[in-house]
Amino acid sequence: MPGHERRNGHRFIMRVPLRLHAPKEAALREEAVSSMNISAHGVYFATEQKVAEGLVLQLHLKMPKEIVGDEVGEWSFTGRVAHVESLSRKNGKSGVGVQFLFYEVPRPPMK
Repeated sequence: MPGHERRNGHRFIMRVPLRLHAPKEAALREEAVSSMNISAHGVYFATEQKVAEGLVLQLHLKMPKEIVGDEVGEWSFTGRVAHVESLSRKNGKSGVGVQFLFYEVPRPPMK
């Protein structure tokens, strides 16, 4: 029997480039990765860095048109690592699921 499903909203299996860093965790360096799946509520990606559940991350990405319904610039998200799972023992990559807590959308330039 599958585990309890905690996700809200539809997930899109797509690669979206994003940058991440942890403002309060000096050991975690800024990194450019790509999502494995994404929704309006969170993102899942792979990394070789050691990331702990509960860690607060800053993520910068362009939300796909399929999710927000329009072309947008880069958004800045603050999110919490909801789960971490080993993807490969060979290369040490982990899959990281981040729940978005809040975000900032850049304002269009004033005319």
